[in-house]
Amino acid sequence: MSTEKIESLVVELSKDPFNPHINFACAVEYELLNQTASAVSFYLRAAEYGFASNPVIAYTSLLKMAHCFEDQNDRTSTVSNCLQQAVTVLPKRPEAYFLLSQFHERQRAWQESYTYAEIGLSVAYGHEPLPINVGYTNHFFLEYQKAVSAWWIGRRHESIILFNKLKEKTAELPEEYLKSIESNLKVIGG
Repeated sequence: MSTEKIESLVVELSKDPFNPHINFACAVEYELLNQTASAVSFYLRAAEYGFASNPVIAYTSLLKMAHCFEDQNDRTSTVSNCLQQAVTVLPKRPEAYFLLSQFHERQRAWQESYTYAEIGLSVAYGHEPLPINVGYTNHFFLEYQKAVSAWWIGRRHESIILFNKLKEKTAELPEEYLKSIESNLKVIGG
């Protein structure tokens, strides 16, 4: 998290510029310093150089690029593009579907949000964690997305069932999700 760490990584990268792991490490450090333009540059290199040799690094890099672009205004097409590219790298992992569901929720595209949550749930099990946190830790996040969007597409009963099921998972969900579940249930009458 320091400039010394980045300097050390850049020296290492000068000896092996096409190494996706070193590019990824540089990107992570720049993102920690909130230097998203530099982070995106290194995530892009990690995605490109890791595509064939390390698809998990490529996939994670594309997800993190989407996050960096999300922090900038009026980059919705770029965010969506990064997430969809991630799906093409590892279509049987759930994180990109979760992030796409959230993305479409923010756009108020409820059917798309629901659809991506449902697809994500179909591939949500049996994966090793990614090398860095992308905002997804388990399938309950996808179930939450499905519950929220279900209400908006006219599936109130399904939404209530999902929210009530999630309410029982206090150990697996962050406090803000549990509060949101309670709030949603009050609004929809569940």
